[in-house]
Amino acid sequence: MCGKERCFKMAEEKIISDVREYSKKYSIEELLEKAEKAEGEELITCLFAAVCIAAEKGLKQIPFDEQLMAARALTKGKIIEMPTGEGKTLCGVFAAAWHKLRGEKTHILTFNDYLAERDRNWMKPVYDLLGIETAFITEKSAFEERKAAYKADVLYISARECCFDYLRDFTAQTLEEESGLSFDAAIVDEADSLLIDEARIPMVVAGETEVAYDPELEDASDYVRTFEETDYEISLETESVFLTDSGAAKAEEHYNIDNIYDEENAELLSKINDCLKAQFFLREDKDYINRDGKILLIDKFTGRTAENRHYPGTLQTAVELKHGVKTTTRGVVMGSIALQYFVRKYKSLAAMTGTAEASMEEFFQIYNLQLEKIPPHLPSQRIDHDLDIYYDTRSKWNGVAEAVMQAHEKNQPVLIGTGSIAQSETLYGLLKEKGIEAVVLNAKNDKQEAEIISNAGMPGAVTISTNMAGRGVDIKLGGSDEACKEDTVNTGGLLVISTYMPESSRIVRQLLGRSGRQGDKGESRRFVALDEPIMEKYKLTSLLPHSHIPEPTHRAVEDKVLLREVERIQRISEGDCFDARARLMKFTMIGEKHRDQIFSARARILEGGRSDLWSSAENYSEALEKLGGEKLARLERKTAAAAINKFWSDYLEYTEELRRGIHLVEVGGKSPSEEYNISVEEYYRGMEEELKHYMEEKLTELLEKGEEGYTVDAPQNIHTYLLEDTGDELNKMPLLLNVFGEEEEAKPLPKAPSVLDAPEEKPVKEKKGFWFFKKKQ
Repeated sequence: MCGKERCFKMAEEKIISDVREYSKKYSIEELLEKAEKAEGEELITCLFAAVCIAAEKGLKQIPFDEQLMAARALTKGKIIEMPTGEGKTLCGVFAAAWHKLRGEKTHILTFNDYLAERDRNWMKPVYDLLGIETAFITEKSAFEERKAAYKADVLYISARECCFDYLRDFTAQTLEEESGLSFDAAIVDEADSLLIDEARIPMVVAGETEVAYDPELEDASDYVRTFEETDYEISLETESVFLTDSGAAKAEEHYNIDNIYDEENAELLSKINDCLKAQFFLREDKDYINRDGKILLIDKFTGRTAENRHYPGTLQTAVELKHGVKTTTRGVVMGSIALQYFVRKYKSLAAMTGTAEASMEEFFQIYNLQLEKIPPHLPSQRIDHDLDIYYDTRSKWNGVAEAVMQAHEKNQPVLIGTGSIAQSETLYGLLKEKGIEAVVLNAKNDKQEAEIISNAGMPGAVTISTNMAGRGVDIKLGGSDEACKEDTVNTGGLLVISTYMPESSRIVRQLLGRSGRQGDKGESRRFVALDEPIMEKYKLTSLLPHSHIPEPTHRAVEDKVLLREVERIQRISEGDCFDARARLMKFTMIGEKHRDQIFSARARILEGGRSDLWSSAENYSEALEKLGGEKLARLERKTAAAAINKFWSDYLEYTEELRRGIHLVEVGGKSPSEEYNISVEEYYRGMEEELKHYMEEKLTELLEKGEEGYTVDAPQNIHTYLLEDTGDELNKMPLLLNVFGEEEEAKPLPKAPSVLDAPEEKPVKEKKGFWFFKKKQ
């Protein structure tokens, strides 16, 4: 430890010591009064002492030193990493009280609605004793409830719902229709998921419109079903499907065109590729489920249905056509924002999570959040076993079932994390055959999940869950009331089993952190198979020396070289995920600048600011004389707000189409991101001019029809959803430039004899060939 770090540590220890002393010496009222007059460390000491007293009175909890350390880091705008069960929720109260003292409102952004309501009600006694007004908002909150909640000192709300309110405000026609959302301070809970995993998923606000029948898309959907495997190529790397030469030739014959890759056929080609992806890449019960005639997407990080999330462009309709689902309405996108841009609007930002270290650099680069690791209050007693590597997936499931049986025989509770609904059902069926009853959590609501997860520590309980289910819920040994804790401890504590390798090791660490809370006994095991999609995607066998490629076996493979390369695959995947997020940012920064400008301009107009959209028109004086200044200004504000919505919607549609083909400029040696930004900037400038002309036309219409005959094209039936935006289309050209040098395909592992009859999902095979829109020579 350097001298500077030692000084900081000593200063923190003195603050903690003083907090303990002050909390014994003064009352809450005295401490708050002293805090209002104090500055620096004295302010923190007085305030934290007041919160400690309130926590002891309201919750019967005396905050640990580690919680005070974490709270101090939050007031400095850092991201804190604390193990599961260490009391992050209470740490947020200290920071929120500090912001209140500074005259700032605090939004505590949670992972879901259940946690927003639970955490606010849980911490309310502490806030009440401090005289701090609190509120929560969920998806079901009515508009008037939202307006009142945004006036509170501290608001608990899911990050997603807060984004949606921001976007809804953009469609408001008057100030009274806005929520009152402000951007003083935010504390993001479960930050690894919200600020990394879900950071780039656009939140969308749309106005409902009837879907025009598209015979070309329906024909493409029917036609691609006749394709053979030689007619298309699948790229696991870009998660895309493209035509081969034979497929292109068939399409040209079917549509009676000379070249499918000509510019005038770009829209048709896009529809064909979306239908190919829907038909041959996206899989039911892994990527989406078909429930009651609705296509519900499955979040790849949580394994649960992602409510109100749609695929972009025509891909959503292509999936619906695949299953014969008829869509009668579709939203016209009026505004969108990704979470990584939304949270950066706050003047003060801090965050909390159990797994941040692996993404420390990304947190700093994107959000300017420095990491502070908080040690556990009690040392961990969890036993972490080495990774179990199996030759194939069937053998892996057999190994998982054997581990569950061994634990179940001694009545040890088991929590199993799977990667998809199909995987959880496969394992459930296998365990049932062996006489073990398990609870399966997938596609349930958050409250149900939380209740079941909270009892996963009961003796003998076997819970199969997607890895992220029940996030923010503490699993206590012996059940939620710890009535059977001693019995559970005697079995070795909660056994957590990870059954696959996700894109990020954080997902596994989050799962393993469910065991061994606050010094409890616990155990963890990890299982992977060499034929999992991530191994095939990154060609594990091409990384291994020939002598270390294993022979088919049903037992775990023990090879240090193999273990090293499997773990290397994980690091490569994490790097690719970071690169994808960075690549997408290059194409979205210009849009963020334009959105801030257009949203701010619209807000100023609603607030009564001058727009100069009508005052510069030739017939403005006539309109002023006819209608009067107040009435004309009101109509101008209403018209301008609706016009901005209309033109911004056109802008979003243009940028989406532009992104689909911008990668082709790289053939001419140009930078796709630079060309994209130039094109978007030119469109935005042109849009500003068109907006002026449109407003002049509306003023003429007002004069001709009069106020009673005049209409404003305002959005109708506003609704919100999420867009499944991966940015895959931005990664096509690096593959295109390698057209003359095909990579050697890794040899697949030979098949081992089947040992299980349970249904198993097969990974999509990546075919050798061109993975792009191949231009005819």
